[in-house]
Amino acid sequence: MSPRRAAIVVAVVALPVVVASLVSLPSGGVVSLVSALGLAAGLTGVGVALVWATRSSWEPEPAASPRTPDRAAAHRRARRLLRVQGWVGVAGGLGILVLSHGMDDGERATVRLGALGVGLLILGAVSIVIARATGRGRKEEDAAPDDGPLPSGWILVSRRDRGSLLLFAVPALVAGVWGVWQFVPLVLLSVREAPAGILVALGVGVVAAVAGGVAWARRQVPDVWVDVEAGRARVGSRVVAGSELTSARLSATAMIIGGTRSLFLILEGPEKLRVPLLLRRHGALAMTPMQRRAALALVDAAAIELPRAKEDPTGKFSRTLFPTHLDAAQARDLVAHPPRSDEDLPVAVG
Repeated sequence: MSPRRAAIVVAVVALPVVVASLVSLPSGGVVSLVSALGLAAGLTGVGVALVWATRSSWEPEPAASPRTPDRAAAHRRARRLLRVQGWVGVAGGLGILVLSHGMDDGERATVRLGALGVGLLILGAVSIVIARATGRGRKEEDAAPDDGPLPSGWILVSRRDRGSLLLFAVPALVAGVWGVWQFVPLVLLSVREAPAGILVALGVGVVAAVAGGVAWARRQVPDVWVDVEAGRARVGSRVVAGSELTSARLSATAMIIGGTRSLFLILEGPEKLRVPLLLRRHGALAMTPMQRRAALALVDAAAIELPRAKEDPTGKFSRTLFPTHLDAAQARDLVAHPPRSDEDLPVAVG
């Protein structure tokens, strides 16, 4: 019997079991227990039938041949999905706001629906803006070969600006916005008739939370200076020798799948020291040739190795346990020639 015929037989047996179980499930007692077991068995049979229906024989299927991902196609699909999500969010948000305005089901339900409508409107508008922004073509340049002299003195190789701050802060920002969205109805209902002291305390708490988030983001992306002659790096107020930097990992972010990406090479040292070097910002090169020479000198002075777990003292499984980390050669090549958005990265970072 072929897999497809077997699938038909299993489906013919499983579907009546599912229907009968659903009908008798509310009966109570032993009947409900037997019906629940029958429902589980029937659904399992339906799932098996669906799997078998996709097979042409019982022989093991050959492994799929690896294919190079089509980034352009992925980019188009992602933009299309964003546009659809945006207009659905806008239409749904407006509809929910109209519905909540005419409801008489209680203040709590009205406030919750209103917050949901506003949230969908914001999500839809942001999705449309991102889809439009990422649709503009942008030509990415390669880093030209450079054999110029090494700079002297302190050289600013990676500057903290709003763009680099956002690259690191977006995941935490999204989580924060989601949390605020969830608590907005409760807060609005709680402070409606609250004393002035509570309102002041709440305002102070919000300001403190925002200030703390900004301070955290600034610590994550400090200005990075390099003294090539002394082989030192200055990160914020800390000065470390290049030899103290012992590992490097790659961080890549893109607004949508297949879009232009930003690249950070993060050198790590003692006491959780992080030296983030911004290599590309939304596809564009983030360093001048002189800054790149200084960054290369810092990488050459560092003692970069793949991290080793305590259970793996020889480092045999370091590539698997630390998939985003680089060895010294990979780190140097990444700084010298930052990959374009249409090129593969040396490690898988998503």
